[in-house]
Amino acid sequence: MIPDTGARARGSFPFVGLAAVVLLIHAILVALVPANPYRAGFSFAALFAVGYSTLALIVGDSFRLTAAEILAFSTGLTIFVTSLSALGVSLLGIPITVFAAVIVGLPIAILASFARRSGGGTLAAITSFSRGVLDFAGYSRFEKGIVAALLGGITAALIVFVALALVHFPDTLSPGIAIYGWDGTSGSLNQTFLQGQPQEIIVSALGGSTAGAFVVRIRLVPQNATGNESFHTVFLANPLRLDAFAEYNVSLVLGAGQSWTRSFSLSIEQPGAFNLYFALLDASSSTVVTNRLPVVVT
Repeated sequence: MIPDTGARARGSFPFVGLAAVVLLIHAILVALVPANPYRAGFSFAALFAVGYSTLALIVGDSFRLTAAEILAFSTGLTIFVTSLSALGVSLLGIPITVFAAVIVGLPIAILASFARRSGGGTLAAITSFSRGVLDFAGYSRFEKGIVAALLGGITAALIVFVALALVHFPDTLSPGIAIYGWDGTSGSLNQTFLQGQPQEIIVSALGGSTAGAFVVRIRLVPQNATGNESFHTVFLANPLRLDAFAEYNVSLVLGAGQSWTRSFSLSIEQPGAFNLYFALLDASSSTVVTNRLPVVVT
């Protein structure tokens, strides 16, 4: 059964301007407002605005569409356009977010608005707009030169920015040091020691992007230390017995991106409140990174 064409209203798409405003507000909200249920609800309106604007850009006044058909086609185009947008940003290495998937609708809505105002097709609207932007008939020769220089600079900057976005720079690794409990996790680190009773602490050092010689240094510092005290060196034993201002050093060489891990059985020989410092030093004995574990010895 063919519906009566007389019952159809020409799809005039009167809400294209509103759709563009919705998409613009959505972009502002995503940039300025943290994620919340209200912003998520507004995202659904922005998603539908994408499909509505796309339909207005494609169809315009060429076909007679009922309100139900506009709703159905807009929903389908919403799914299609946002899926393509998500696929595109994924191929470019950009995280897939609602903003990345929906922002493509803003230029579509703007183009649809131009098409609606012109009263003609999309291509005619874009051509008319471009002519208006590039119309320098009332400019002097000097002013035209300035405009040409500015447009050339903007175009060159845009090309450079896009080219830089497509260049993949290798990650630069920084040296690091981490401490873990007996089971290899930070959750098992115990901050309470019994005097003379050893506890196992795993120390892991990570080399940076460049190979080099390092020193892993372990120090036991009372929490009320003034910072002017001197340290005395203890030698490796099992367990490693530490008292106030004790220091133990182990030298190692790490290749680029390599790691070093060793388990230490530490015994603190006097009661009190201390800080266990685990530091990674470079070849010049400068501290690269430090990890601290506050402990109470009873």
